[in-house]
Amino acid sequence: MKLKIEEMIMNVKDELLCYEGMEQKAEDWDKEFREWIKCHMGKSKDILKEGDNLFFRIRDEEEIFEIADSYMDALEEGSVKAYWEKF
Repeated sequence: MKLKIEEMIMNVKDELLCYEGMEQKAEDWDKEFREWIKCHMGKSKDILKEGDNLFFRIRDEEEIFEIADSYMDALEEGSVKAYWEKF
C-alpha cells in the first residue's frame, strides 16, 4: 500500500493529536519526517517517486498507528534521534 507523502503526514499527525497537548510534537514530527524524506530520498525503498508525486510505502493502515505510537514512546524515553535512525 502506498500513500502520498502529504496524506501520510496528515494521518500520523491526526494520530498524534489524539493525545492531549501534542500539537507542537505533531508539528515536530511533520518537520522531522520531511527532513528524513530529504535525507533518504533514493536510499529508502519506502519512498517512491512517480512523476511529480512522492509516496510512502506502508504495509497497511495499522502501520500509521505504529509510527505514531513509536514516536510517542521515543518522546517518553528521550530517544527521538534513535527513532529516526530506525525509521
